[in-house]
Parts: sequence; C-alpha cells; structure tokens
Amino acid sequence: MAAPFTYRENDPDSLTATWGPLRTHGLTWQPGWDLPALLDEWEPRLAGADDLDTAALVTVPSHETANALPLIHHGFAPLTVIAERLAGRPVAARTSDVRVRPATHADLDVAVELNLHTVRYDAEFSLVNERPNTAAQLRTALAEVLGRDHEAMWLALSGDTPVGMLYVDMPQDAGWMEKFASARPFAYLGHLGVRPDARGTGAGSALVKHAHAVLDDADVASTLLHHALPNPRSTPFWYSHGYRPGWTVWVRRPASRSRYGVSAQPERPSET
Repeated sequence: MAAPFTYRENDPDSLTATWGPLRTHGLTWQPGWDLPALLDEWEPRLAGADDLDTAALVTVPSHETANALPLIHHGFAPLTVIAERLAGRPVAARTSDVRVRPATHADLDVAVELNLHTVRYDAEFSLVNERPNTAAQLRTALAEVLGRDHEAMWLALSGDTPVGMLYVDMPQDAGWMEKFASARPFAYLGHLGVRPDARGTGAGSALVKHAHAVLDDADVASTLLHHALPNPRSTPFWYSHGYRPGWTVWVRRPASRSRYGVSAQPERPSET
C-alpha cells in the first residue's frame, strides 16, 4: 500500500490561508500502519520545507495513545482536536443574563468583528493566521451562512450589545467532515467566539445551549468541531458541554526539522 503522504498549497487569497499555513504536508494514520516507520520515511520528503508558512500535520485517533511518543520524538506537538458531541448528551446547567437571537444580514459587520476576535486569539496557538485579506474573506463566508434558507447563526446579547456569535453547518453543509463522524446525520460547529471583555459571562454557554437545542430538535445525531488543544479555555469549555476528543492533529511548523538543526532521522530510544 502506498504511503498516505499528501501535499497541499493553499491559495493565499482564500479563507483557507487563515486557518493554516500556505503549504501543508499531511499524513492521516490508519489502523495497522507502522507510524514510526512512516515518520522515518516521511522526513526526507520534508527536507527544505523550513519557512513558517509550511507545516507537517499528522492526524491520528485521539485515543490511540501509542502514537504519541513517536510523534514527540519527531518534534510534533498536539495542537488541534476534532471533537464530537452525540445528541442528547447531558451537560451541566449554567444560568446567564445573556439572551440569544438569530443573526440577520444586518449583523454582518458584528459577525465579522466577533470572528476576527477568535482568529486573533487562536493565532497564539500556532496554526491560525490573520492575513491582510482575512476580514474580507470572513465577510464573504459569513454572508453565505446568513443567506442560507434556515437559521444557522446566532448572536449572544448583553442588553442590546452583541457579545458573542456562533454558527453551524447543518448536515447538508457538513459533508466535508464525513470521515470524522461516528453517527449520522451530523453537523459541524464552525465558529463560537465571544468578545474578550465578555468572556466568563456565560455568553458562550448560552449560544452553545441554544445551538444544541436546534440540532437536537432537527434530529442531528452528531456535532463535530475543531478546537485548539493548547487554548486554556477551549478544552474545559467544550468537554463541559458534552464534546469528547475524536481525532488529534499533531503539528510541526515549519514542516522540516532542519530549521532547528535537528537530524531528520532522530535516534530512537533503546529498548531494555
């Protein structure tokens, strides 16, 4: 079987360039494959990919913990988790004075601003990048969400002031996540963001509670999302709302080890 190495160049003028480097080398592990051997085979292919707009990404099941040590030995860090919530999973109740309403086209400027807050915060955790055209690309993408023939975006308001935004891709728009879903139909939670000065007020929880009610009422069996593992807010927040890790994306940025003066073939620890 051919080794499952991939290479992708992202259009610098696309929104995809905000979510990751311009050039990504990928490896998605499958049961029965020898990950240490694959990593050793991959290293020479990554030589020279040493600028910060390159990354090597290895996607593995989160519970396959035997994969962790070989990845660490090759200089990878776990940065992103694909998490899943199954319908009806109970969560702890939280009260808040924040109210939630559907977003409309008149809210587009606010939605872009709130999404930019999230981009700037997530950029601290290695993969996300605010680029010169990020705001314009977000405007186009969020306008498409607002133009759907069903509710897909909501705002959290403190008084009359929008402080948070969430949107979802319902099953008809979430097909690109097919291989990560354990139940069907499934949706994808594309964004949750709260203004920095409103974090901790319950705005995020209010939005998630509302979205989950909509998804459960629509008989959506599974909801998927990405979150940044090093983000000190994301992991406790999402798991307190019923999500569980499904897949972990281990990242090395830049893709090549040579930038750091490290051998491309790391010495493996001896077995005793």
